[in-house]
Amino acid sequence: MNSNVTSVTTDTNQEDVAHFISQYNFLAVPVVDSNYKLVGIVTVDDIIDVIREEATEDFLQMAGAGKDREILLKSTFDNAMTRAPWLFASWIGGVMAMFIITYFDTELQKVLVLAAFIPIVMGMGGNIATQSSTIIIRGMATGRVNMQELSKLIFKEMRVGLILGTVYGLFLGILAFFGYAEPANLGLVVGLSVLFVMTLSATVGTFVPLILKRLDFDAAVATGPFVTTSIDILGVLAYFLIAKTLLNI
Repeated sequence: MNSNVTSVTTDTNQEDVAHFISQYNFLAVPVVDSNYKLVGIVTVDDIIDVIREEATEDFLQMAGAGKDREILLKSTFDNAMTRAPWLFASWIGGVMAMFIITYFDTELQKVLVLAAFIPIVMGMGGNIATQSSTIIIRGMATGRVNMQELSKLIFKEMRVGLILGTVYGLFLGILAFFGYAEPANLGLVVGLSVLFVMTLSATVGTFVPLILKRLDFDAAVATGPFVTTSIDILGVLAYFLIAKTLLNI
C-alpha cells in the first residue's frame, strides 16, 4: 500500500488542480475531504476544459477586455466600461511620453528627423515586451514556469532582447545612415536606441508578471497596462537621452 498519496482537496481551486495535473502528468488525481477520505477523482479529460477556460480568461484580462468569455454578447456600453480602466492606464503612459517629448523639444527642433524614428523605436519595444509577458503568463497558466528560478527566466529573456535588439538595431541604423546625410551619428543613435529599448522591454515584460505573481497579484490582469505604460515612458526617455548624448544637442 502506498500511504503517501498525492491528492487534492474538495476546496482546491480548479486552476490549481489543472496546474497540478499538468505538472505531474497525471491521468487522474484523487480528491479527498478534510478527513482525507476519498470522495472522488478528477481525470485529465475533466481538466482540459478547465485549462481552456482559465487560459481564455487570462488572455482576455491580459488584453484588457475583462474576464468574461461572453464579452461579445454584452451591450456596447458594458463592453466599453469593461475595457475603459485598462485603456486609461495606457493613456497615462502616452501622456507621460508626451511630456517627455515636450521636455526635449529644443533637441527635437535642432534634429527634426529624430521624430521620424520614434514610432518604430517604441513599436519594437512594445512588441517584444508583449511577446515576453505573454510567454511568461502562459507558462504560469500551464504550470511550466518555476517561480524559484526568477533570475534565470529574466536573464534568458534579457538575452533574447539583446540578440533581437542587436539585429533590428543594426538594420535600422544602416537605414538611417544611408537614408539621412545629417546628422552623421543618426544611424548610431537609432541603432543603439532600438538595441537598448528592446533589451529593456524584454526584461520588463518578463520581470513584471513574475514579480506580480510572487506578490500574489493577478499577473494576467495587471501585466498588460503596467508593461505598456512602463515601455512608453522608459522607451521614449532612453531614446532622447541617447540622442542628446551622441549628437551633442
